[in-house]
Amino acid sequence: MAKPNSRGALINYALRKLGAPVLEINLDDDQIHDAVDDTIQYFQQRHYDGIERMFLKYKFTQDDIDRGSAQGTDGVGIVTTTGIQTSNVTVTSNFYETSNFLAVPENILGVNRIFKFDSSSISGGMFSIKYQLFLNDLYYFNSVNLLQYAMTKTYLEDIDHLLTTEKQIRFNIRQDRLYLDIDWGAQQVDEFIVIDCFRALDTEQIYNDPFVKRYFTALIKKQWGSNLLKFRGTKLPGGIELNGREIYDEGVRELQALRDRSAMDYEMPPLDFIGWWIMALNPYFQQGTQGEQRLVQDLINEHLKIYGIEVTYIPRKFVNKATIIEEVTASKFDDNFAVEMYVNSYDGYSGAGDVLTKFGMSLRDEVELTVSKERFEEFIAPFMESSDDIELSSRPREGDLVFFPLGTRLFEIKFVEHEDPFYQLGKNYVYKLKCELFEYEDEVIDTSLEIIDTQVEDEGYIASLQLVGIGRTATALAVRGTGYIREIFLNNDGSGFTSPPVVSISTSPNGSSIANATAVAITTTRANVTSVEKILMTNAGFGYNTTPIITISGGGGSGAAATCSIETASQGIVRFNMTDNGVGFGTVPIVTISIPAGGIASDRAVGIASIGDAGAFKQVNSIFIENAGKGYTTNPTVTINDPETISGIGTYQFNEIVQGMRSGTQARVKSWDQDTAILLVSNVGVGGTIRGFFEGEDIKGLTSDALFSLSSLNKDNTTDKYNEGDIFESEADSIIDFTESNPFGNYWC
Repeated sequence: MAKPNSRGALINYALRKLGAPVLEINLDDDQIHDAVDDTIQYFQQRHYDGIERMFLKYKFTQDDIDRGSAQGTDGVGIVTTTGIQTSNVTVTSNFYETSNFLAVPENILGVNRIFKFDSSSISGGMFSIKYQLFLNDLYYFNSVNLLQYAMTKTYLEDIDHLLTTEKQIRFNIRQDRLYLDIDWGAQQVDEFIVIDCFRALDTEQIYNDPFVKRYFTALIKKQWGSNLLKFRGTKLPGGIELNGREIYDEGVRELQALRDRSAMDYEMPPLDFIGWWIMALNPYFQQGTQGEQRLVQDLINEHLKIYGIEVTYIPRKFVNKATIIEEVTASKFDDNFAVEMYVNSYDGYSGAGDVLTKFGMSLRDEVELTVSKERFEEFIAPFMESSDDIELSSRPREGDLVFFPLGTRLFEIKFVEHEDPFYQLGKNYVYKLKCELFEYEDEVIDTSLEIIDTQVEDEGYIASLQLVGIGRTATALAVRGTGYIREIFLNNDGSGFTSPPVVSISTSPNGSSIANATAVAITTTRANVTSVEKILMTNAGFGYNTTPIITISGGGGSGAAATCSIETASQGIVRFNMTDNGVGFGTVPIVTISIPAGGIASDRAVGIASIGDAGAFKQVNSIFIENAGKGYTTNPTVTINDPETISGIGTYQFNEIVQGMRSGTQARVKSWDQDTAILLVSNVGVGGTIRGFFEGEDIKGLTSDALFSLSSLNKDNTTDKYNEGDIFESEADSIIDFTESNPFGNYWC
């Protein structure tokens, strides 16, 4: 794309940065043009690249002199009339003001001073006063010391400055008037004055400025979010909600960051302030120009790139804070930024070093690092500004981490020094970070860099979860009877059903409710016509001596009809009792029923399983009877195929979040042993969830989708480096038998 060189090109650039034309930017054309005007105004008034210093020459006219000399009584000056009306009298007063101003161009933003334009020179002729003075000065060059001559000249100039005061001027950008408090009557027509001023650049020259493009884009984003705030809470199809608040807040943050940067690096102080501050010092020796500051910053950046090392900066994010004293109770580190830093303690780690305590060896190493202020503010801070859980993003913060690759160690920033070296050329250029070796306290560290994340793999409170496969085989028992329905035959499948019809079977002569046969209809749809596919018995009944009548009704259709056959002498399967519904069935399992003793294959009963939801996976609800069989003198063996997920699903990933499907408890994976099915987790209850898993619930990996069932939970810290009491006790028992009353005395004691 071409660089923006016009108003329209700048607008198109900003809209593309916000996502157009892929996204629709909800702004009116007038709102966009207002943002352009606001951007140009801010840039010209607050950014040093938006103005240029000018020396404008102006020639006095007779009208200027007459107007400046007028006192307001002759109709030339400014007269202000005021009046007060009382009960019995009206008081009117006239205030006279001179018109001693020049109308300056509207693009003039500020005026420093004015001075007379002196066109005289040595070449003006021998009768010129300056010519004669130079002749006199030439004599002194040959007769006196040059230093003495220079001091004399400076002394005379100081006297002239005291006797001839600076011309008093007043200027206001809104009026475009330059007031000259001079003796206008003493001025001459066609006499020149020079105005030292600042002029705003033409807009065509600033459309491609990086600050203008970023500032305008941020203004557009803020206005876009403000427009969408009206629709806050409005839900779109699919449950999507307009995020006007997020867009608005992001625009506000970007604008504030740009304004802060402008105030620190790009903004010129008010002109009045320049005159007050600089004039207290030598005006010819500035205390650090922007060019000098830029040079020092570039040299520091280059030095750090040559002699520094590449570390990883990890900002601290707040997860939970106490409501009373605002204490941070939970933190996470899930970002990483590569940046160069200089090691100040080049001869080794500082601090107390390695200290032997009663709890073992304690490492108390410290290191001092230096990072470029500009590099941090331009390459790290902008990415941190968009995080709501980072309160201070403009500079390194105490509590942030730095990964030191030379020692493969994590250091925590304890103090940030931003005034050392102290304001060289009026500015600070680096941050000095005083760091101590990081002590892990169950913080969430997930930077996506394995070399960093594994530093705390065995640190903190770690619980052990013994997992098993989530699947479980279903079991059932068959119940025998006589006088039962052997099989139901579908004579007519009917049509037009919108739901399964009701199957009614005449009651058994036995008189018991459990003796009545029951069945359900299974429907199917072919060529957009829904009909009955088959009828399966849930209870074959018993005690029937005549064939019962089967009636099919309801379901929105008609025409379905069925008959059945019965067995009055032989025993068959009349129903199934589920002893274990199992779990983990993705598809309907096959049910196998053994052949009756001494029978043939055609005597075998046929059952069909029915599955339903049971949490994340399905279980066997019941077994339908398709054929009750015959000739069973003993209960047959009922076999239901194993579920597909009996061994569990997937592999848990390091540092991912796992969640209990019933308790809602979350934790972070430390390690996973596929062979033993032991899952080590930390940060139990991360994210404010319930702090505790339920035995028997399914544990799901939110990233890997791994799923196993929790058999048992060991809440003891499995990696506590100080929990070695049992080891010491067992080793001591092998040396001294403490079961004796006095192991150090004689046997009779």
